[in-house]
Amino acid sequence: MSFKLKDIADIRLGHPFRGSIKGDENGDVNVVQVRDTNDSGEVNGSKLVRTFLAGRKKPDWLQTGDILFVAKGAKHYAAFVEEGVLPAQSVCSPHFFLVRIKPKKHVVALPAFIAWQLNQIPAQRYFFNSAEGSLYVSIRKQVLADTPLVLPSIERQRQLISMQLCALNEKKTLKRLIENRQQQINAIAKNELEPYGGTDRV
Repeated sequence: MSFKLKDIADIRLGHPFRGSIKGDENGDVNVVQVRDTNDSGEVNGSKLVRTFLAGRKKPDWLQTGDILFVAKGAKHYAAFVEEGVLPAQSVCSPHFFLVRIKPKKHVVALPAFIAWQLNQIPAQRYFFNSAEGSLYVSIRKQVLADTPLVLPSIERQRQLISMQLCALNEKKTLKRLIENRQQQINAIAKNELEPYGGTDRV
């Protein structure tokens, strides 16, 4: 069946920081910025900026299952907040739209699947054609809300997410193998060329 994102999810802008985000090691709030995500759909919570929030309004703390959509910049993609990835009291910057599946829609839509679908070619083509601006490209909230989606059965959604996780793990394994091999080559080169290092022989 075909749906629009707004049919199954609530969408709101990230926390409204005024100006740049000022880091403070003693801060009690963690901030997810674009640099803490990647276009593979992952969120890295290990190096978040800590800060204090101004104002009395209760922040919209990020939850497991939230989707962070990068709305501003060269790339527009969704990152999925997995369980245990973020520390307590975390918010996202206003460069994101926070997408949260409506409680009653979890029976038809898995958040991880929706995040994955937003990163696939059909949705990416839609964002490319709908983006506004020249130097600083952005996706409006209404454009994101109207994103067309396909919702197969929950079981099929689980299968596709499992395939995606396998692909990500394979990618990470290959990256480690490449890095290890390069380290081996560097060590061999250093050992073989050490007698000539630091000289100006012609």
